[in-house]
Amino acid sequence: MKRLYFILFALTVLLAGCQSSNEETISTEDTVKEGSTILSLKQKYGSESNPSIMPMYNVAQDEEFKFTFKADLKNSRLQASDMISVHTDIKALEASKVYAIPEINDNSVSIKPLGWGVLSSNSMKNKNQSTWGGAPIYYIRINYDLDADQLTPLDKPMIIPFTVKSEVPVPHLKYEIDKNKRFKLTWDKVDGATEYKIYNRADRTVIFETNNIPLQGAEKAYNGSNPLVIATTTETSFDDFNGDGKGGLGVINELMTSYQNHGMKGEYYVTAVSGDKESNFSNGVATAPLSDQLPMALTEQLYMKKLKNVNELPKATNIEHIDGSLLQGRIVYDTANVEISDFNETNIPFHIKGTALTSYVRVESVTTDDLAKLENQTVAESSNGLIEPKNDTPYVPAPDVPTVINNSDAPVSDSAAESSPAESTNSAPAQEDETENAPSEDRNEPVSTPEPGEENLVDEQKSNTQQKVEEGNQETVPEPAAGDELINADSALEEVLAKNMIAAQDKISLKAFPEAQNFTTLSDVVLKVMYQNPLVLGVEGFEYNYGTLTLSIHYNESPEAIQKKQDEIIAKANEVVASIIKDGMNEDEKRKAIYDYLNDNAKYDDAALESAEQNNFKTTDPQYNDSFTTYGILVKGVGVCASYASVYKLLSDLSGLESIVVTGTSSGVPHAWNKVKIGSEWLHVDATNNLTNSGIPYFLYNANDETAASQETVADKDYWLDSELTLFNGESDANDYYVQNDLEVASLSEYKTKAESELRNGEKQVILRFASPVNSDELMTAAGEALAAVDEALLNTAQLATLGSYAILEPNPEQN
Repeated sequence: MKRLYFILFALTVLLAGCQSSNEETISTEDTVKEGSTILSLKQKYGSESNPSIMPMYNVAQDEEFKFTFKADLKNSRLQASDMISVHTDIKALEASKVYAIPEINDNSVSIKPLGWGVLSSNSMKNKNQSTWGGAPIYYIRINYDLDADQLTPLDKPMIIPFTVKSEVPVPHLKYEIDKNKRFKLTWDKVDGATEYKIYNRADRTVIFETNNIPLQGAEKAYNGSNPLVIATTTETSFDDFNGDGKGGLGVINELMTSYQNHGMKGEYYVTAVSGDKESNFSNGVATAPLSDQLPMALTEQLYMKKLKNVNELPKATNIEHIDGSLLQGRIVYDTANVEISDFNETNIPFHIKGTALTSYVRVESVTTDDLAKLENQTVAESSNGLIEPKNDTPYVPAPDVPTVINNSDAPVSDSAAESSPAESTNSAPAQEDETENAPSEDRNEPVSTPEPGEENLVDEQKSNTQQKVEEGNQETVPEPAAGDELINADSALEEVLAKNMIAAQDKISLKAFPEAQNFTTLSDVVLKVMYQNPLVLGVEGFEYNYGTLTLSIHYNESPEAIQKKQDEIIAKANEVVASIIKDGMNEDEKRKAIYDYLNDNAKYDDAALESAEQNNFKTTDPQYNDSFTTYGILVKGVGVCASYASVYKLLSDLSGLESIVVTGTSSGVPHAWNKVKIGSEWLHVDATNNLTNSGIPYFLYNANDETAASQETVADKDYWLDSELTLFNGESDANDYYVQNDLEVASLSEYKTKAESELRNGEKQVILRFASPVNSDELMTAAGEALAAVDEALLNTAQLATLGSYAILEPNPEQN
């Protein structure tokens, strides 16, 4: 019997984005037309009377908040705790409540901190005073209407963020996972900081446990162990979690790196230090939710085995992840520098695809032909293709941003927050004769502490909020040339952002939206608007200025150029829909027509991907900008996954179908795809990984969440509002292409039977999907047996390829 030779390779999961160009020049005046007031949009969504109070930033550690009610509280049977509470998570659920007991006094309720507070440093604990603590941000929850004549519960609690004044600006902590799936903490440089302290909060009761145990973070009032300092650095990044200077790598020798991400667990925080002063804690980065994405170690010591020849070389091996789970890692043999031994076994080094893990195997008999065959066993490297917009918004504002921003004439400038002269609301106002040091008229001035009998801080901010909202409500929103038909928005705030971003406006006032004047809410809604509006083009980044209540958007093209591309997009989209959507089509037929159109009329932009890869997926060469927006796939016919997903969304909108863009990862790689509504469920459609690009027809077509997860396609939280993500669950597999067409197998024996049957029927390709992942070596054996049962000669020509749980068997690839 002839030996079975396969070329086993993993198909690259292709990823994405896009942009554009047109015929005639359009002036700025024509590009942006004045439209509705913000108030009219609030009325459209029924939110014009929603109660709100602007955030209060940089308050004192022992600040007592006093809320005055119009209703008489004297005879109320309610407890003060039923009315007001303070939390560490923006959802303000019971679990995130901090230890602060409110009290009722006549017609008001006051609340102040008790004890050390949360995330308190040693210096805070040594001051012998009650503090809110060192958490980056807190949220006051108001359950009853402050302005109602009778004590009336609110339909939706009012959430008021506040921060405690920090001695040094607070770093904004982020994380990166590189192409080898190594984890690293990063943060922006803090002016005046001489060093940074890295804190870790981990479960100290499981020191010898390898699994990464989830801690109770902000959503649980930071319950669990206190943060401990694990390192001090002058750099703005950190990955030395094992404390040995090796960046979490277990480097044994030049051939072996047996583990990575070592010592990483729990939650991390960073503080900035300047002299004897230390900032509050940064936002936390929790590693437990990332643990299943982060490889840790090789579980098999393959170098201890001695193989007879290269035909015995394994194709994959188990990799343990931080959470303790085992997944198969593809072995890539590195043959370039192999020295064949004439007397002893030859060492053949390898690395695990998409990791920094390396080792070697010992083989007794190796020839140059063997090495050439190994070199031809192509395994595509994982590729990132989704470039997310850069969010430069500080997680919390600088210490000099005033608590009450009351200057109605505050300029819209990026430096306003930094230029504010005030330290806090307790700062004394500048004297009239101190003209040299007095703040200029165009700066945000703080409000000094009220004298006895005057309004308290909350009343002052409440009055200020009313003024700001009234001013903001009168502002007008640009009316994009495309009109309202292609605007996707579910609130007045979203429509304001969508219309401004489609019109390529670089400054957007948020005076009218106190609820959005914080990092979490604003980042959430900006990303949703960007991803769900296919006509938003060219956004490279954004940032919010706390001092001026202004959102800045950075585009890579002028408004005129962007509108020209939008015109082309709309014209082409209408043309496509007219040609592929026929009278009498049902929704299933329409969805398939859109998918098939993208498969037949577009291809993946490998050059754009390569450019992004060279720039560490932060930017791409400007010549490839179009491939990262709707314009690329729809007008040029080339793009990456964000472009495919955006075009699928646009064509669905025009065809009367419900769909959304979804972002996340596929096999640990950043990716964008879609979900479509079928009945009451939302099912996955990956238009990028179609037959043209991946070789697999209808990969994840109408697939449920379980199937998507089995293909390592996992959604993140960027594409929609966090509070609404559960609305898009999908459980049914009744509409799944592979289930409907009987192309899913539950076992290797079932695969062998079905593959043999397909081969006997003369199929040029046998493409089947496993209900769960299988061992690649066992799959190869089963495929070989199916081929041999039909014709042993096929063993010399056949190729087997896999993508997740999909297997493609080609008996004669050169004839296809």
